[in-house]
Amino acid sequence: MLIVRDMKPEDEYFVSTCSHVNESEEIDRCGARRRSLFLDLREKGSLFKVALLTGKHAGFAYGIPIEHAAWGPLGEDLLVIPCLYVLDEATGRGVGRTLIGSIEKDARAMGRKGVTVTAYKGLYGADWFMPVSYFERLGYKIVAERQTEVLLWKRFTPDVEAPHFLQPNYEFRGSTGRVVVDLFWNAFCQTSDIEAERVREVCAEFGDRVVLNEYPAEDRSTLLAYQIPRAIFVDGKEISWGYEAPQEGIRAALRRALASSDTRGMDEA
Repeated sequence: MLIVRDMKPEDEYFVSTCSHVNESEEIDRCGARRRSLFLDLREKGSLFKVALLTGKHAGFAYGIPIEHAAWGPLGEDLLVIPCLYVLDEATGRGVGRTLIGSIEKDARAMGRKGVTVTAYKGLYGADWFMPVSYFERLGYKIVAERQTEVLLWKRFTPDVEAPHFLQPNYEFRGSTGRVVVDLFWNAFCQTSDIEAERVREVCAEFGDRVVLNEYPAEDRSTLLAYQIPRAIFVDGKEISWGYEAPQEGIRAALRRALASSDTRGMDEA
């Protein structure tokens, strides 16, 4: 039997760890931080839906008021679905469709004028996460596309404006004799939250030779100013892995930047 319900206390660990239950202390620490954020977002009208098959966790989905969506997009009177996840063993059982249907039903009851989602095509060479075709089958229409991202929506009323992508606004500002790390992150995304912790730890290893600037997307003014929910820049150059940035990768990027800075310093001397 399939049951979809609002997140209960016994679901919080499953949802806040993105189903990675008892996998690592790092994920558990991240889950604790995300659980606190989720409870705060729920007080602001966010939905946290959990699916169970024969009494066991099978998946989850979020519905976030667009004015509180740290991942974007931007717009008004809409609910955002930033993530829909169904366990492999539960696929083909109608779990995702039921989760989305529950969010849409609640969005209408809340007076929202539609639901929007950022889906993907060919992400990392496969359509395994939030595939465009899946949401199109659920009646969502494409609003805009850029690279692998596709913005879709389902509007409930004709008097609502379409959402739009965040438009990144970043300008590097250096610091003489030191490497500058600009960390854009959000606590909502497990990957972003974990890599933010790793960046902090690695930067601390280099002492005052590295300057770390943080730009948390949960701060609405910060998100609107820069419109970057997740990125790591080292002396103005972005580094990324898709998955959580590995500590050794961050460390290597800082060493290269420091070596380059030392070389420039010698040349100037």
